[in-house]
Amino acid sequence: MSTLTDRQRLGQRGERVARRFLVSQGYIIEEANVRFPVGEIDLIAREGETLCFVEVRSTASDAWGGPLGSIGERKRRRLIRAARWYLQRLRLLPPETRFDVVAIDWLPDGTPSIELVRGAFET
Repeated sequence: MSTLTDRQRLGQRGERVARRFLVSQGYIIEEANVRFPVGEIDLIAREGETLCFVEVRSTASDAWGGPLGSIGERKRRRLIRAARWYLQRLRLLPPETRFDVVAIDWLPDGTPSIELVRGAFET
């Protein structure tokens, strides 16, 4: 018996879809679900020389402004802090870093509508 909630299952499904989508766009996925005391990064990927910290937002409702609208200032701060922790672990810093968002709206028929926002916010 699964202990995951419907929301958690939707989130996991969204992350799988996001990974496949990013790879189809030329990204190389390096890590997934990287946790630090200050927050979690859903996906860490490279697009060319750019290291991308990717937040995946998945929803079946437009409540709360849809997937993009659900990333508030508090969430941004947590992502930035987690990215700093990640960068401190690296021996060689990448030439560029960026925060991207994969927003997934699940349509009534169960198919995903995917939007990729490169450089969704600045540090």
